[in-house]
This record gives sequence, C-alpha cells and structure tokens, in this order.
Amino acid sequence: MVSDDVRDLVGRKHTIEILALLITSGRLRYSRIENTVDTSSDMVTDALQLLCKYGLAERIEENQKNVEYKATKTGREFVDAVEELEDILDNSTDN
Repeated sequence: MVSDDVRDLVGRKHTIEILALLITSGRLRYSRIENTVDTSSDMVTDALQLLCKYGLAERIEENQKNVEYKATKTGREFVDAVEELEDILDNSTDN
C-alpha cells in the first residue's frame, strides 16, 4: 500500500503548498517562503528539509547568507500526481 514516506510528505501540513510555491515562483529564499506561507518558521524548515531529502526540491547555497530553494523535475511530477489524486476524489463525489 502507501509507504510511510508518501504519508509523511502528503500528510504534513504546508509541505505540498511550499512545493507548489517553488514550482510557480522558481528559486526562492527561505525568508520569502516563510513570509508567503502562513505557518511557523519551524514548519517551513521541516518542510524544506523533507522536500530536499526526497529530491523534490533543491537547496542552492551560493554562500552562507545566500541560500535559495527550487523545485526539481521530480517535485513537479509529484505535485502533478497529487493533483491527479485530487481530481479522482473530486470526481468520486459526483457519483
């Protein structure tokens, strides 16, 4: 069935929202993500670490003070799959 890794990613609040933000915005600094997503800085940090761990986002560090994040191709595919699941659920309520 569904792995713990998938549950961990989909079940965490704001993780998919942050990934979608990276997809639509391109490269973003942490502070921009934190200011855009209505959650605590700890949640943003945890979500970004998780996204990077699974290769859905990439951390780009030019120097210690200049760190940005961007979605990877795998991250885009993951969001596409989640959107397909949403469509399936939406269509099931029409029956």
